[in-house]
Amino acid sequence: MTSSDVSNLDVSVVIAAWNAADFIQKSIDSALSQEGVQVEVIVVDDASEDHTADIVKSYQDERVVLIRAEENGGPGAARNLGFVAARGDWIAVLDSDDYFLPGRLSSLLGKADEATDILLDPVVEQQFGREEKVPFFKQGELPADELTLPYLVSTNLIFTNIKSTGYLKPVFCRRFLQEKGIAYWSEVRIGEDYYFLAACLAKGAKARMAEQSGYVYTIRPGSISRTMNVENINVLLANDVRFLSEFTLEEESIRAQKFRTRNLNRGRDFLQLVRFIKGRQVLKALKLVFNSPGCSLLLWLPVRKRLLGY
Repeated sequence: MTSSDVSNLDVSVVIAAWNAADFIQKSIDSALSQEGVQVEVIVVDDASEDHTADIVKSYQDERVVLIRAEENGGPGAARNLGFVAARGDWIAVLDSDDYFLPGRLSSLLGKADEATDILLDPVVEQQFGREEKVPFFKQGELPADELTLPYLVSTNLIFTNIKSTGYLKPVFCRRFLQEKGIAYWSEVRIGEDYYFLAACLAKGAKARMAEQSGYVYTIRPGSISRTMNVENINVLLANDVRFLSEFTLEEESIRAQKFRTRNLNRGRDFLQLVRFIKGRQVLKALKLVFNSPGCSLLLWLPVRKRLLGY
């Protein structure tokens, strides 16, 4: 890519990849085929044990950049490497097993004005190995125009019918990230995208929401985003404490955070209760229900899922 191309570079697409040889080509191709925008695709190979790097190197396209991490640092650490190397006006996050629909980036950039720092669009889901794509959010489940911090916090919950905005994959203004000094918490491997987006909003970012879906989220068996456990929730609670210590929030965001904390605590207690029940630890189960009566109500979830399918 020549220096003149760099000066006109619209979007740097950053793909954090670990053992992604079986599916990363579709992700890269979807980014390279975006029309109406100048892109570069930065793949950060997070010390893969397969031939992910070889696939990336096979591209005879100067728009594709490979960065190889010396050791596995997780998705946040890998994205930090990609963000530092990015040269576009905007940075788009793309998971290695997901892909963009045609025209996604040009459509999003068309929504931006001088006050816009983040661009978002609804995602569609696709089961790995299948062709059918299903909208993740129904009509009215996302804000019509701007995504705020209180909305983000209050919609990132567990064991509720509220669709998590943590699945959104934003496009960030690179200048905003640089001016505010925002980076991923490199050691965080659960909810790293949520905390990054929350940090941006806490720093005053204006996040505009588009109506049209352009990001395909692939549901893979065993995904940590779909299989929470007690330890995962404890990590989230600890990271929430860290977030509150690093950012000064307005009252509405504080209320949303208190609601989220109660939700995470109840979810953790529910999963611990299930462990006690399966282990036939009756006394421990009864004590937990006494101290956290709300968690026992979630025992209805498995029944509801079986009867109603959700």
